[in-house]
Amino acid sequence: MLYPELKARHANIDDAPCILSIFLESEAQTDFKGGVDIVTVIDWIETSNDQRPFWVIETTESCVIGWFALESFYGLPAFDGAVELSIYVKAQYQRKGIATHALKYVEQEAARIGLHTLVAYVLSGNVVSRAFFISNDFEQWGCLPNVARNCDIRGHLLLLGKTLQAD
Repeated sequence: MLYPELKARHANIDDAPCILSIFLESEAQTDFKGGVDIVTVIDWIETSNDQRPFWVIETTESCVIGWFALESFYGLPAFDGAVELSIYVKAQYQRKGIATHALKYVEQEAARIGLHTLVAYVLSGNVVSRAFFISNDFEQWGCLPNVARNCDIRGHLLLLGKTLQAD
């Protein structure tokens, strides 16, 4: 449960158009376009599982207003406890604490899933996302300069991380 009037649940194929719309709405605010389409979103949903879940945030009227997901960080067994976290909220619902509650939900699920580290990839120009993660105790762990490219535009990819439990 996120807010009393919101709930998190596992995404299903019927959610794909809403998920894509929310992603594209966010992407429209950047100079970088990733070529994400409905087939990509369906793949995200179909490859999710209990260890790498894909959740949607919905209102009591069953309207999807956001999504958040965990993906494998590196693909080798030594990194199974580290995941990439993505959180997207529909623009009209942003800055209402919904993403923070989604993050707390992930942190509550972390022990069950066996996680010790969250990683977020953020384009350096995405000041809002960077500020969100930093304000929620993520630290900048790295920067990949000019790896993002769209025509003549280049951008840095920041690696932000948060340790959930000490080893």
